[in-house]
Amino acid sequence: MFKINKINPNKVILFLILILAGILRFYKLNEVPFTYDEYSALFRTQYNSLKDLINFGVAGDGHPAGIQFLLYYLVKLFGFNEFWIKFLFVLFGIFSVLYTYKIGKIWFNESVGILSATFIACLQFNVMYSQIARPYISGLFFSLFMIYNWSQYLFYSNKKIDKYLAGFILGAILCAYNHYFSLLLVIITGFTGLFFIKKEKIIHYLSSGLIIFLFFIPHLNLLFLAMKIKGLSWLDKPDIFFFSDYIRYIFNSSIIIGILIITILIWSLLKRDKDSEKNKFRVISIILFILPLIIGYSYSILIKPVIQFSVLIFSFPFLIILLVSWIKELPSHKNLMFTILIATITCFSLIFEKKHYKIFYQSGFVEILKDDTKWLKKYNPENVTSILSSNNNIIKHLLKKDTALFNNTIKISLIDKLNKQKDNLFIFGFHNTDSIACFNENTSIEEYKNFLDSQTTDYLYFGWAHHLDPKILNIIPNYYPYKIYTKYLYNSETYLFSKTKPETKKTSRTLFETYNNFEKESPLWSTCKNISDSVSYKGDYVCFISENSEFSPTFQSKFNSVFNNNSEYLYASVKFYSPKNTCNAFLVFSIESKNRNIKWYKVNLNDFIDNKQKWQAANLKVQLNKIHLPFNKTVKVYIWNLNHEKFFIDDFSIKIYPGNKNRYSY
Repeated sequence: MFKINKINPNKVILFLILILAGILRFYKLNEVPFTYDEYSALFRTQYNSLKDLINFGVAGDGHPAGIQFLLYYLVKLFGFNEFWIKFLFVLFGIFSVLYTYKIGKIWFNESVGILSATFIACLQFNVMYSQIARPYISGLFFSLFMIYNWSQYLFYSNKKIDKYLAGFILGAILCAYNHYFSLLLVIITGFTGLFFIKKEKIIHYLSSGLIIFLFFIPHLNLLFLAMKIKGLSWLDKPDIFFFSDYIRYIFNSSIIIGILIITILIWSLLKRDKDSEKNKFRVISIILFILPLIIGYSYSILIKPVIQFSVLIFSFPFLIILLVSWIKELPSHKNLMFTILIATITCFSLIFEKKHYKIFYQSGFVEILKDDTKWLKKYNPENVTSILSSNNNIIKHLLKKDTALFNNTIKISLIDKLNKQKDNLFIFGFHNTDSIACFNENTSIEEYKNFLDSQTTDYLYFGWAHHLDPKILNIIPNYYPYKIYTKYLYNSETYLFSKTKPETKKTSRTLFETYNNFEKESPLWSTCKNISDSVSYKGDYVCFISENSEFSPTFQSKFNSVFNNNSEYLYASVKFYSPKNTCNAFLVFSIESKNRNIKWYKVNLNDFIDNKQKWQAANLKVQLNKIHLPFNKTVKVYIWNLNHEKFFIDDFSIKIYPGNKNRYSY
């Protein structure tokens, strides 16, 4: 007779968690677009030899070679196929859930493992990076695999050499070739182990470190090259709010998840497992979570920026494990109850708060082309000027891939123009195939003006993805004053402007607005010291800015009085007239705290001068991002007459609009 083993209910719960993790990650995986970083890596696989791959695809990138090698062979097998390129990374994400459970179980108990795994299965941080073919989710899996085997060898194995020591070595080598932050975690883990290793194992443990180093020797030249680069030139230094921003990011920036975490923590502390032997694992959890954060932050401040949320993914499960580590071993029905509660709240946040399956599944690179195609068809290519700002290689790839984008004549002309364009980041404008103008991030307002001056179309379409030169949006309203369509996406936007006011125009909702036409005093504005009636724009009076006036009348208000959140944008506009037809002064928007500038933005009035007109219009559009502690901030808008010019101003207006909530993140 066959003996049927009794089914372990906790194993069933774990199985269900893994199934849920798979569903969240595999859902319409073939529709998940490549991100900019993925495209960048995939384009760097197009070499005929491993030598060229190392010299041109890895060296200088600042990452180890491991994942680039993996992508090289995946592209050879599947081409640029989203599903198959991402497939293996989704598996890494699912196995990360499994190994979180394993570590939580052996460090504390099975309930800790199950609850930790549920969070890792459903939090957006893990779900999103499981769908991105970059060295983040792979590094998370390698790190958890390494630390699980390290834990088994140090604390539970009586053998000097066993499969767990081999697993630790293998995991550490994979981490080292995956990412330098996962290599950092190897070093932190290795040194931490020295405080816990048994004396009889010390030689073998040190030998394992030597073996890991020997396997990494072939990569040392690339490591030294990365050390010369030091960091990322495009990345800003982190501020003191980086830590709180990161914690919010881990938990989906969700109040309900925050309440859930705090509730579980308080409940578990009240009914905590008082086994002091387990405190060492809490100390280890703190070390593994906090040290990469502190080291990365300090390096970014003192040397060159390297720290981003993505590089901290290798250590974030240890915060989750720590927060639930005081929970006693629970019966299986309570484990199921907590699992359902955690999964319900985190999945709700993922799907409805973060809108992951809507926002992340839309590619800005594709959408800016699709929208342009739509408006060209609706209004006729001869009546729409298009300006696109994006990445050269990505746009060429999409134009060749998608037959529904543009007509063949436009498509062939665009691809030909892009093939001749040296800049990877590009901007081009056209309204027929004979007038394609190429720009880049160094293009001046004057060059944009020259292009727009030559346009006779009724409509202008502007779409950007990944790369925005803000000067464009400052100058377009002077030529196409009516915005009749806007689409906001993650790190991309599309607009349609018109020269004439449409009869059915839907006006943009204004959250706050103020005008100063100098006919009378305006609230929140300082007084103009030199009111003049010698020239006029509208009305009877204008404000004269003399050579002795360093600042114009200033709009000033508490931040919270005009802005509701960090996604809104300010649009400031002023009319000015300079008798000598030049005006080297600046329209400024500043955010201050205790009379110290926190952020400030400016445009030069001189850039907006059109010699065909007497009165000129200068515009400044600014979308906010990461304004912390807004209650003690002041906003100001003014003209800074740095070079002591003489000119007149009128119709100074400031408007606040709802902005792109998904521009910087989601």
